[in-house]
Order: sequence, then structure tokens, then C-alpha cells
Amino acid sequence: MTATTSSNQTDALPAGEAARAVPPAKSIPFTEIPLVDFQGFRNGTDADKKRVAAEIGKALNDVGFFYLVNHGIPAEDVAAVFAAARGFFTQPGARKNAVSSANTSNHRGYFPMGGENVDPLHTRDLKEGFDIGFEGTLAQEEARRGGLRGLNQWPDEPAGFRPALERYYEHSVALGRDLCRAFALALDMEEDTFDREIEHSESRMRLLSYPPQPGGPKDSRAFGAGAHTDCGCLTILAQDALGGLAARNSAGDWIAVDPIENALICNVGDIMEQWSGGRFASTVHRVINDSDQYRYSVALFFNPNLDVVVDGFKSLTGAESAGGKTTTEEYLGCCFSETRSACQLP
Repeated sequence: MTATTSSNQTDALPAGEAARAVPPAKSIPFTEIPLVDFQGFRNGTDADKKRVAAEIGKALNDVGFFYLVNHGIPAEDVAAVFAAARGFFTQPGARKNAVSSANTSNHRGYFPMGGENVDPLHTRDLKEGFDIGFEGTLAQEEARRGGLRGLNQWPDEPAGFRPALERYYEHSVALGRDLCRAFALALDMEEDTFDREIEHSESRMRLLSYPPQPGGPKDSRAFGAGAHTDCGCLTILAQDALGGLAARNSAGDWIAVDPIENALICNVGDIMEQWSGGRFASTVHRVINDSDQYRYSVALFFNPNLDVVVDGFKSLTGAESAGGKTTTEEYLGCCFSETRSACQLP
């Protein structure tokens, strides 16, 4: 099944497994974003699960993105996390900066407009964000260690902010685990193939606010989020009704990923593209908020355990790669370093 969208202007597998030779999305000029109903995977028979997994596999091979309905996250919890985001971002700057991510080594908390550039050599991102991650029993110890794990920063206001984010985080991480099981079936592997790699997932949830740019950017380098692929395993996105997200096909056309009520948007990142042997495409995408209102979205970046070994990081800034293999923590650390470093446009 597919959802109609509009076209904008042109502009590892686990050891021992082999991927089938299927052309990835980079060679397919897709024109729309598929829609997948997840009900059959969540509550259906084994045959239903395989059918849904096959639909997801085709979407990730052909496009790298898909809409997901009947995903199991309660509508009231989606509404609550958006209300929390609006309440937080509309506060004065001093209150937001009280929980600045610059206070931490794990990049959790608030980052201001221009504090992150996902295409650092070509665009300035016009967005601000707030990040949280897993807080388990070892959070205090991990915070002292100085890695990506550790404690979150929580603002005093708005009221209900923390419980709203924690509920949504729990739901979306559970959905990420289910989607990874569907990915395994789509790759003709056992359903639990990825379970060990995601048992202690370093998933990051981010609230995002994009200022209005009526009529589009006046500076071609100033997008809400520049053209990029996601570094991690899987992204689960909830967006408001304004739109602005677009994915680039192999012909260079930007295909709008417009909002659909009660649907989430899912796409895979660079790690899952590697794990799938190239069958699943980590597709280039961007955000331009050409409306006259602030745009809000909530992204869950579902990632593997920090000690899982992945391929070497592909530098966003043209820096020389160290080569060889690296861990998830090193890989994601490179992403944070390059998107939040001083390596930005003059």
C-alpha cells in the first residue's frame, strides 16, 4: 500500500549471512512514500508477520522510508509529548539554556538554534532541540565515566514535561525493537537475529522546533535541517501537521514526506544499511519549514548497544577516516562531534 505524496523541485548482515542482490534505493527513482499497516505484525499470525515484514523490506529497498499506522503508541501520549515540546521551546532562552547539552559529555539536554548542523559543510540548520536517552540503574556510574550513556537533564518547567517524554520514549523504544524483528524477517533471517545487538540499545529521543521560513529559505544554505542521512540504526518520527520533510530519490528529486494523521514516519540509518548488506537504503533527507508557524517534531533514533562493532565512520566534513572497525559508541560520538563542532560554514 502507498500514500500519495507530492514531488518538490529537483535539486552487516550478522556474520555468516549474505544479502540477496536487490538494487538499493539509490538506484530507484521513487516518487512516493509507502504506507505500512503494522497491526498484522503486532497481533497477527506468523504468516501475517511475514507479510508485513515483506512490505517493510520492499519499502526500505525501494525508498528507505515508510509511513507506519497501527503502530501501538497511544494517541494521547503522542499529543502529550507534542504539548511538552511546545511548552518547553516557547520558554525564554535562559530557562532552556539551564539544561544545555553543553553541560554534559553525553550530549543530552537543550541545543540552541545553529547548535547542530547535519550537513556542516553546506548548510546551517535552523532548528533547536532537546535530547534524552536511556536512564537505567547504572546511569549515575555511566555519567561519571563520561560516555554517551548517563543521566538526562530535566527542566523544572513546563509541568508534566518529564513524564510525557518518558512515556513516549518507552513506547517508541518498544516499537523500535519490534521493527528490528520485522527487519530480520524481511532479510530472510530469524526474527530474533538483532535482539542481542539491541538488548541495551543506546536510543536517543529528540524534540525539535523549526522556525517559520514563509516561502522557503532566503539563503539556499539555511534549511531547517540540511541534506543528510541518519547515522544510526532506525529513526521513528512523529511530526505535526505543517510538513516540510522531504526525501531525495536517485533522480535528484525531493519527494515530500507529508504528514498523515496517526501515522509515524520510519527510515533506516547508515548502521542498518550496513547490517542489511545494502538491501535497506539510508536515504538522504532534509527539512524546510516554509510555513508561517513553528514546526515541531519528535524523533526516536534507535541505535544498537554501545559496544556493538560497526563499520568505520563516514566523515561528514571530509576528514580522513581512521579506517577499520569501530564501536557504536565511537561511531555515534563521531556524528555528534561533527554535527556539533566548530566545523561549520563561515
